[in-house]
Amino acid sequence: MHEVSIAEALAQQVTEAASRHGLATVRQIGVCVGARSGVVPDALAFAFEILRAGPVLGAATLDVRATDGDDLRLEWIEGE
Repeated sequence: MHEVSIAEALAQQVTEAASRHGLATVRQIGVCVGARSGVVPDALAFAFEILRAGPVLGAATLDVRATDGDDLRLEWIEGE
């Protein structure tokens, strides 16, 4: 299941972005997943839920939005 490695990369990107923007905690993460991306949105959300940890990502949830294309991208981060 490659969604686990994608979730790991996503967690790394979000942690780095949170640090750059001075966010101590991330509450929600917006991700676009294209129908032709080869990624199963539910599997990605499940993998992220299992991998999230620590003070920055411990309470974060994914807001996965389906698109028609082949895109897979981080759209936004909400935190404080």
